[in-house]
Amino acid sequence: MSEKSKRLMMIYSRLKSGPVTIDMLQNWAQKNNIQISARTFYRDLYDLENSVIPSNEKLVVVIGEKNRKTWKLEYENNEEPLTEFDINSYILFQNFLPLSVISSRKNSLGKIVRLFYQKHSKSQFEHFVNVAKLQIKSSHFYEGTVFTDYHKILDDCIWSIQNKRKMQLISINYDYTSLSKKVAFPQIFYPVQILYHRGVVHVSGFIEDDCQLVVLGLDQIEQYKLTNDLFENNDYVHHLEVALSKRFGITQNINDEVYEIEIILSERTGRFVTKLFWHETQQFEKLENGNFLMTMNCGINRELIGWIFQWMSNAKVLKPDLLKDLVAEKYKEMVQLYEEDKSLISNNSYRPT
Repeated sequence: MSEKSKRLMMIYSRLKSGPVTIDMLQNWAQKNNIQISARTFYRDLYDLENSVIPSNEKLVVVIGEKNRKTWKLEYENNEEPLTEFDINSYILFQNFLPLSVISSRKNSLGKIVRLFYQKHSKSQFEHFVNVAKLQIKSSHFYEGTVFTDYHKILDDCIWSIQNKRKMQLISINYDYTSLSKKVAFPQIFYPVQILYHRGVVHVSGFIEDDCQLVVLGLDQIEQYKLTNDLFENNDYVHHLEVALSKRFGITQNINDEVYEIEIILSERTGRFVTKLFWHETQQFEKLENGNFLMTMNCGINRELIGWIFQWMSNAKVLKPDLLKDLVAEKYKEMVQLYEEDKSLISNNSYRPT
């Protein structure tokens, strides 16, 4: 194959990934150590249009501002074209994925973009994608930033869940969800569900010995082994839903009780809180003074108490007394840190025994 033929095939391959301008082609050529002038690119694009492109594809030239030319492949197919609403839906999905997923699956996401472009090249899909890089963003606040082997752990957990296979969890790092002190690893684990919560992708399931629910951030899992040992997961899916319904968030409760919880929220904070989902039993009542009464039925855990502190002096617990006392005690501990200049010590006061 001649050098020109090789170059044409490389340009054609680049076009299959999305539209190009002469500037883009020159930058691409420089990165790939291809010595070529802009004039030669023009000739190559002309030759591609008239000789190399298959019959179901067409090389189209779009002229933009200041006569700036863009070359793109359009694919002839009978599929229904994407609407602008459809394209925006895809863009929102892609850009609002957790950073852990985006970072660990770049190649897969790139394949999806190319597939969309090939199937819907006449829908200006690529234009909206490029615009979205600047106009639609996620802050990724509260999300992880280190993803060593993350894609492997995620795929292995998905495989185990889909194939109803037990996992052996050998060692676990820090604690997101206040696991009971009784849970010591290694353990045989029945994975049931992948769960995204507060910026972290978790795997939820049950310990084999006592059927205790365990929810682990994937980045917590240091060592594990896949097994071919089967378990029947139908009953566990129901148990998982029931167990999580008793929690505020996903953190393990301090005991097995479910409480009638009442919290007063200031007017402005209440207006904000009422618009969001916190628990399936949540209810709100606007009081005569403009404040809001929030009620729900769930257990007490670290996540609930931390959530109350999030609103600072805009939230006040009315009941139960246990929750009031726990919040007041933690407040006193925090004040002592400053008044007595105490050193910080790792302390999870709400970890069940």
